[in-house]
Amino acid sequence: MRKKFLIIIYLIFAMYLVSCKGIEFENQKIAKAEEFTKGEAMIFVAEEKNKYENRFTDKLWNLKSGDGNSFFKDYILSVTKSFVEEIMVLKLVADDLNIIVSNADEEKINLAAREYYDAMTLNDLEYIECEEKDVYNAYKDYHISRLVIDNLSKNASTELSISEAKVIKVQYIRLDDEKEAEKIFEALKVKGANFSYYAKNKSLDIDIEMIIKRGDETSTRFPELFYLSNGQTSEILKFRNNYYIFKCMNDYLVSETELRRLEVLRAMKNDEFNLNYAKYKSEYNIRSNSTYWREIDLQKGIKCKIDKFENIYYKYFPKNIK
Repeated sequence: MRKKFLIIIYLIFAMYLVSCKGIEFENQKIAKAEEFTKGEAMIFVAEEKNKYENRFTDKLWNLKSGDGNSFFKDYILSVTKSFVEEIMVLKLVADDLNIIVSNADEEKINLAAREYYDAMTLNDLEYIECEEKDVYNAYKDYHISRLVIDNLSKNASTELSISEAKVIKVQYIRLDDEKEAEKIFEALKVKGANFSYYAKNKSLDIDIEMIIKRGDETSTRFPELFYLSNGQTSEILKFRNNYYIFKCMNDYLVSETELRRLEVLRAMKNDEFNLNYAKYKSEYNIRSNSTYWREIDLQKGIKCKIDKFENIYYKYFPKNIK
C-alpha cells in the first residue's frame, strides 16, 4: 500500500515538473513589482498545502523527489512562490494595459474576502497569520490576473460548431485477419444480426464500446465514423495490421459534446494568451525577495484545513466560456 502511495505521489510530482514551471524573464524591470505581504502569500501557501494534505495526508511532505536531493514539500513551496511571482508579473501587465477593477467587481471581491475570512477557523488563522485586508488583497490580485488573461485571449474564437466538437458512442469489432473480418461483415448484413454478439465473441478486444471525441486520436484515424447515424454500421476499416467494424450507438452525446466544446475553446484561449503574453516575458524579471519564504514550513499548521479560495472566487466570478 505504501509503495502504491509513493508511486502516486511521484507521478503527481513528475506532472507538476512539466506543467508548473513558473515564469522566467530575462531583462530587469523589478522596481515596479509590488511584493505580497506574508499574510497574503500564506493564503496561497495554505491553500496549496491543504489541497494535497486533504487528499494524501501530511505524510507526503517527508517524501523525497526522484533525485533524492529534495523533498516534495520543498517543491510545492517553490511552485507556490512561482505562482505568487506570476501574479506580480500579471499586475504589471495590467498597469501596461490600463486594466482596472470596476466598482461592481470591487463589491464582489469584498464579499468574497469576507466570506473566506469568516470561514477561517482559529487554527487556520494561527497558521496563516493574515488579516482580512490580506484576504481582500489576495482576491483582488487574483482577479486582476484573471482580467489580464481574459484580455490577452479575447481575440480567440468563441465560435465552435457542434460538428467540430461532437462526441459519439460506438461499438466495435477489432480483428487481425482480413478474411475473418469480411466474413463477419457479411454476417452483420443479415436482418436481425446482433452486432454486440459478434463484438463480444469475435473481437480481439474485451471492451466493445468506445466514446470518440472529434479531434482525438481515434477520430483522426477514422474520420468517417462521424458520418454514421444511429444504428448504422461502417465498412471494414483498416489501420496498420488490424481490421475494424464499427456500429454507431449514439451519433450525438449532448452533454459530452458541450464539455468537449468548452475544452476546445479553453485550449484556443490558452494558445492565444501564450502568444500575446510572450512579448512581456522579455520585459520583466520578477522574483519575490521577501525573507518570509525561508520561514514557511508546510509540515506545520496540521490543523489548518481551509481550501475554499477558488470555490469562493468562482461563486462571485463564474467562468464565462460559453
